[in-house]
Amino acid sequence: MRLTPTQHILITAGGEKSLTLLLMTLFSSGDKIAVDEFTYANLIATAQLNNLHLVAIKNDQGGMNIEALKHACQNNNLAGLYIMPEYSNPTGAVLSVARRKEIATIAQEYGLKIIEDDYLSFLSKLNPERPPKIMELLPDQTCYVCSMSKVLASGLRVGYLVFPAQLAQQIKNGFFNTTVKTSTLNTAIASMAIKEHVVQQIIQNKVTLAKQANILFEQYFPTAPTNQLTDYAFFRRLPLKNVQNTAKVEQALANINIRCFGSDRFQINASSNDHFLRVSLSANKSLDELETGLKKLRKFLQKSNLI
Repeated sequence: MRLTPTQHILITAGGEKSLTLLLMTLFSSGDKIAVDEFTYANLIATAQLNNLHLVAIKNDQGGMNIEALKHACQNNNLAGLYIMPEYSNPTGAVLSVARRKEIATIAQEYGLKIIEDDYLSFLSKLNPERPPKIMELLPDQTCYVCSMSKVLASGLRVGYLVFPAQLAQQIKNGFFNTTVKTSTLNTAIASMAIKEHVVQQIIQNKVTLAKQANILFEQYFPTAPTNQLTDYAFFRRLPLKNVQNTAKVEQALANINIRCFGSDRFQINASSNDHFLRVSLSANKSLDELETGLKKLRKFLQKSNLI
């Protein structure tokens, strides 16, 4: 993936700091931004701090629904769009090539500033469809965010922010007047890891472990939703039934020493009847520990008649 002559790049202190910078610099208080009906929880909190209004776009099996997005553009004065095309957090949706092109077309028609959050960028090569990035489809409207936290190490806060030249002045002004800059040491470590091909080795190890973890998950939850990237996912979506408040489910699980996140944490549209758990497969010390947790989780959910 090569940048065009009209695209700029900054190294930041991680993906979250990049998102914060973009929300602060691209938008004004009261602006409306289209997002998936279930979206990244930290984005919700940061938008609230900046008095930005998130407009929930209904999803279908393929991710963000095109007709719903078009309707929102026609009936709201939308300023932007936030999207995670590659295994969206928390739903795990993966946008097809066709869906990405449709979204780009609508965004171009309505002049939306796009934030493309590619937090699992290395999974792109595992997607058999090899879809383009939104920033490749619409380079003059898209700000692209990726980082090293999932790729290399969670404590290594190094992010890469690509943005169009027409937004360069306001983004750079915000960058140099905030604390989103990363340390020289962290940048050097990340750069060396890339140069010496250490990153590729770590990615391969993570993919191998993720595949083993997903095999385990599907042994205990064989009917959970799948797509072209669930074999390598770091978390899985587990639909629930007979529940109206996933926060209560979270608390009940915490009482038996299991930590899962319920869909309420990620929800924009409170009227949605879709309830699920986001089950992490990468927060355990070993596959044995993961299996113990999955076994315990299934027992609780079956006993509570939630699956």
